[in-house]
Amino acid sequence: MASQWKELMQYRSLGVSLARRDFKVRYAQTMLGALWAVLQPVLSLAVLYLVFQRALQANTQGIPFLSYTLSGLIFWGFFNYNLSQGAASLIQARTMLQKIYFPRILLVLSKSLVASVDLIFVLILFVFVAFADAHFTLLSLGSFVAALFISFFASQGLALWFAALSLRFRDLQQIIPFFAQMLFFLSPIAYSPELWYTALDEKYQILLYLNPMMGILEIWRAGIFELGFQANNSGISLSIVFSLALFLSGWIYFQKVERKMADLL
Repeated sequence: MASQWKELMQYRSLGVSLARRDFKVRYAQTMLGALWAVLQPVLSLAVLYLVFQRALQANTQGIPFLSYTLSGLIFWGFFNYNLSQGAASLIQARTMLQKIYFPRILLVLSKSLVASVDLIFVLILFVFVAFADAHFTLLSLGSFVAALFISFFASQGLALWFAALSLRFRDLQQIIPFFAQMLFFLSPIAYSPELWYTALDEKYQILLYLNPMMGILEIWRAGIFELGFQANNSGISLSIVFSLALFLSGWIYFQKVERKMADLL
């Protein structure tokens, strides 16, 4: 991996160019442009408020619903964009792959640069909405960085697996949106993790953290809302280990498939 990483550094300008192209294409010929990066989570927040707060009165661990849910949407947007766009990146760039050589993994990894721009917009919105509820300290900064790294490894690991497997099994491209939607509702974005704790026996609760978003959100909220005393440390550790395993195994499998990608396309 060290030699492969060195090659990626040599092609880093191409990765930036790919990300810039994706960003421009995403907001090309739109009236609001990059403001859609803020409007989308705002609309999602409104729907979640009606469903989980007004209708279901979901528990949010004593934090106001808007602040709590927006804190979850920050990382869900980053995670979901990396997964959905990264998984489809090879299929979408088939012509480029058949004509020139470059590290194919750049197509997947460059999606994180675009997702990071969206994350910054939503993070700024969160600061304004949750200023009175959040605690902006070194602890919250550390929890944000830790959650961001875990989110990167988990989402990119899944994207690498899906992107490589989709070359052989195109049906996966139809499954990915459904998979992402299920993961969204299984993640405690607009409700407390306690909902799942009460629904499962204690011996099975640890399995919830095979969903990386469980650990990501608990780490982030433990720092920004000082909910550390409510965090499941063993579950968070499982999310971290599983996320790293996803990324490493996805990287290895992607490199094996890379040699014959042009034929599979």
